[in-house]
Amino acid sequence: MVAVSSGERCPGCGIVLPALPGTPHLYMTASAACWAGYGELLAVQYAEPSRMGYHQLVVDAYAVQHPGGVLPQQVQSVGIHLMTLALFLEDGTDPVLGTSLHRAMVARPVFHYLPPPVSCGELTYADVPLSGPVDAARSAAYAWAGSVWSAWGEHHSTVHSWLKESGLRE
Repeated sequence: MVAVSSGERCPGCGIVLPALPGTPHLYMTASAACWAGYGELLAVQYAEPSRMGYHQLVVDAYAVQHPGGVLPQQVQSVGIHLMTLALFLEDGTDPVLGTSLHRAMVARPVFHYLPPPVSCGELTYADVPLSGPVDAARSAAYAWAGSVWSAWGEHHSTVHSWLKESGLRE
């Protein structure tokens, strides 16, 4: 999907796409068209095993770029996805470990609401190519995730403390 100049603006990432009917997600702030485009990216990843090596990075970037609200599931989702982004981007942790890292993170007793930034990043899922060299798509996914992580900068110290509490950082 390619962003257009007129259409519906996604409340999460701000991308403007032709409006689609439907409910995008139960607790993320995404337009139906944005959710559908993200689904296309996921489908390409699942179809090409070589792209699954950075799949969790894509999932985490999308989740925190479309953060939802103050319900416990939304708060926990943002917290967990920010924590793995920190590990992937700051520590060089392999995104293949995402599922096991998430299991350790859910054991945390409490997450609290982090007010989202005005902009959740300059790049979106649409900046990750659906075809072409895997290395180019991986680089684009890391650039997108870096943009999202940077946008949440005011909360980095909180995320770092959650990582320490979870035993995932010293």
